[in-house]
Amino acid sequence: MPPLNDDAIVLRTSDFSETSMVVTFFTRESGKITCLAKGARRLKNPFDTAFDAMNVCRILYYPKSGDVLQLVTEAKLTERFRVDSTVAIYAGFHVVQLLNHFTENFSPQTALFDLTKIILNDILSLNPICRSASLEDPPEKLSRCLLHYELRLLQLVGVAPSLRECVECGEKIEVRRGARRAAFGMREGGVLCPRCRPGKTRVVSLSPEALGALQLLASPEERFWKRLQLSQKTLGEIRGVWNQYLAHQMERPVPIFQWLKR
Repeated sequence: MPPLNDDAIVLRTSDFSETSMVVTFFTRESGKITCLAKGARRLKNPFDTAFDAMNVCRILYYPKSGDVLQLVTEAKLTERFRVDSTVAIYAGFHVVQLLNHFTENFSPQTALFDLTKIILNDILSLNPICRSASLEDPPEKLSRCLLHYELRLLQLVGVAPSLRECVECGEKIEVRRGARRAAFGMREGGVLCPRCRPGKTRVVSLSPEALGALQLLASPEERFWKRLQLSQKTLGEIRGVWNQYLAHQMERPVPIFQWLKR
């Protein structure tokens, strides 16, 4: 097959031999691919630092059919993920770890590529305020940015929870001030109305404020989620429920989530 050019986000790398490495990319046109980069571990190599995680590069690779490694022969760095705060680094790894987990090889998702690229740039822009923050208390803007990404990612891969209507019967759930707390079923995958709630297990509750914020954070429109300002109380409530849902969907705990519990 002829070689292909594509824009790619670097998800992870691993050693293959003394001189070569395996690189997992998320490409704009082909989705996730795993490639062999011959000579990439040599001190002088044609790839330079293009394969650092979270970088965006333009790659040339030779596609192969079946569950085998593709061969990447060229990589030109186009956007470097350069941050100097631990919080921003963790945030970037969190993004690519989720992207790697929820996607399959050769399943194109152009919208997901574009979303991830935007979010990584947002994290870059937040690096200055992350310098004075800690992993235990990340900036509210960063927490909001990551929540938006997680919600949109799950929407695009088809496992997002129902946040506006009862997941069982479709009844609209109110989020006006003074409304009752909404039941959220982990196993059912979304909010439950009072009629459908009885008998369900693994159900938590959300205040109207937290549920309304989740609905806005899930919007693809920046004007909705970027204008939000979440109080520590609401952010903590959202994270407490949302981390459980993510872990349920991933079917395993993710260590990097520990610093996002607030």
